Amino acid sequence: MTPPFEGGLETMGNMPETWTPLVLVIVITAVFLYGFSKTAMPVAGVLAGPLLAATLGATVASGLMVPLLVLGDLFALARYRQHADWGLIRRLVPGVLLGFAVTAVLFRLLPVSVLGRIIGVLILASLALEMWRRRAEGDNHRDLEPMTSKAGIAFFGTLAGMTTMAANAGGTAMTLYLVKMRVSMLAFMGTSAWFFFVLNLIKIPIIGGLGFITRDTLVTDLWLAPVLVVGVFVGIAVFKRMNERVFTAVALGLSGVAALWLIIHG
Repeated sequence: MTPPFEGGLETMGNMPETWTPLVLVIVITAVFLYGFSKTAMPVAGVLAGPLLAATLGATVASGLMVPLLVLGDLFALARYRQHADWGLIRRLVPGVLLGFAVTAVLFRLLPVSVLGRIIGVLILASLALEMWRRRAEGDNHRDLEPMTSKAGIAFFGTLAGMTTMAANAGGTAMTLYLVKMRVSMLAFMGTSAWFFFVLNLIKIPIIGGLGFITRDTLVTDLWLAPVLVVGVFVGIAVFKRMNERVFTAVALGLSGVAALWLIIHG
């Protein structure tokens, strides 16, 4: 089997004509981040999406990554599935479905870049409110009560649906939601694992039906799968060494980076 980097994908969509060393480094880095995100920090995967989209084009990146994301989800479930809080997922589902519908309508009314910037502003505003609340509480922020507002939960569900559909950045909204629900690190990972596994399974027939998943992308997935697996096991090692405070701080920091990226680049 000829490695795809020697000419198997050039005819697809926006795929580069040649796999230069720079393109390879970017793609490998993005796939590693996706693997790492599945077992250490879900929002880290949000940083990989823009790298792939900018390098390969949004459609090629989607077709290439969804099968790999499902593979990463299986590793995450094997590690954290028993720690999921299904009550948190059930409360989020109606908002997620609403987010899908809202995004489908907005796609007809707004350019994707404008929609991405709107989502970025919403995420950044939500993050700013959370940071303000933590600063106001000082050292007592660990005792903050979980969010109970139905409107707040619906908002984050809708935001998760919108970010997943429009910007492949659902990890950011989910991170903010779980931080506001004050879950433990293990519950955070287990809940995220199930949530994104279901979402990515739903994406497969959609992306496949659009023709983005092809024989060439699947062959490339086989070559990139070991990179994802390395990311998975590095993530496991890193997660073991993180405490609650560091975990939350890094999650919020990466959420801010992702929001700014959306605002700048759409």
